[in-house]
Amino acid sequence: MGFLGSYAVRVDDKGRLKLPAQVKQRLDEKYGADSRYFVTSFTGEIVVIYPLGDWKKIAETLSQTSQFDRAKRRFLFQVNHWGAEATLDDQGRVLIPSKLRDQAAMKGEVMLSWQSNHIEVLSQARYAAELEDNRLTPEDLENLGKLGV
Repeated sequence: MGFLGSYAVRVDDKGRLKLPAQVKQRLDEKYGADSRYFVTSFTGEIVVIYPLGDWKKIAETLSQTSQFDRAKRRFLFQVNHWGAEATLDDQGRVLIPSKLRDQAAMKGEVMLSWQSNHIEVLSQARYAAELEDNRLTPEDLENLGKLGV
């Protein structure tokens, strides 16, 4: 498991996202000394940060699919367009690629949350919109009950 909850964090003027100490500690516990990450986006609106080992598992799964698969080609085009490998520095900062930083409005205070095998980073405006758009409905709660939650 990663961490629980969401965190307000900052992106500095150089485009570096400063991870909270608790988040960095959990990443160190889970991934050890490997501080390499793939920082990308699927749409240019939300930054996603994958530990490189987890990203390699996704890439391996995709490599089993035909090179002509349209969804695979679109996905790889988008993540490669927005993405770059990055290293977590000693102060717990990771660089967001400049074109993604501009597109996703990664300036000043942003919101960070753990999503299973990656971290999502959203601008304050995008986070507020996602919060509104993703409210749980009575049907959602009923379905979660059926799942045993």
